[in-house]
Amino acid sequence: MGRSLGYFDSEELDRPELNKCPECECYFASEECPLCGKVCPEAFRAGNRAAVKKPKRRRNASGRVQFIPWYHTWWFILIMMFAMPVVGIILFFSSPYSKTIKIIGAVLGILYFVFIYLGVGWMLLDMVFSEDLVNDKISREAYVARCDDMSPEEYHRDAYNEGNYVTMELTVASVYTEAGDYYGDRYYLCRDQSGGDLYVLLLDCSIDKKTNYLEGDMIRVYGECSGIAEYDIGTLQSGVPCLYMAYSELVG
Repeated sequence: MGRSLGYFDSEELDRPELNKCPECECYFASEECPLCGKVCPEAFRAGNRAAVKKPKRRRNASGRVQFIPWYHTWWFILIMMFAMPVVGIILFFSSPYSKTIKIIGAVLGILYFVFIYLGVGWMLLDMVFSEDLVNDKISREAYVARCDDMSPEEYHRDAYNEGNYVTMELTVASVYTEAGDYYGDRYYLCRDQSGGDLYVLLLDCSIDKKTNYLEGDMIRVYGECSGIAEYDIGTLQSGVPCLYMAYSELVG
């Protein structure tokens, strides 16, 4: 059966061959609206109305339930992103999710893998925000002029004043290189030139050139207080005053 005139269809966009009531939004072939009885305005008559674009209809689903494998569930992919980022990225690309979600997930996974998992991000942050152990912004002459001459005994009492500029003469007792991968190339465990039992740990942070002193060398060092050493180097345990050595010279 056909539909009678004066019907209303909410899914119908327009019937260009019929008049339309602007108030009732129904279509009819007569001069007057069959619902409200008003005469159809000229702008709403057949042939005078602008064409209406029809929206794209969504494709009807098949009605079947689609099961996602457990390794493609969002929670498992998220766990793999943190534990094994490469596997997580592969699972994202092979998952049945939309292309946009795949791209976003893959980009976040790659960023996490590079900056967090591989440590590149921490290295960049350390380069940007870390402070130099010694002041390399001034000349050697200005640096030496800032240093207060101390004996090892005086330095033992003043080692907690971190950042103070200090100079002293010491004798190299031991040289350590295995613990300097992060902070520097080598450490020198030095003692008082008088042969006493007071030791000072020097971390080689030389600005102009690295040193290569030997056991028994007498040296004058210029550096900055760094507190009590908390390093375990060979037989050396914590509890020794440490000095960041910026400049040094052989004196005997």
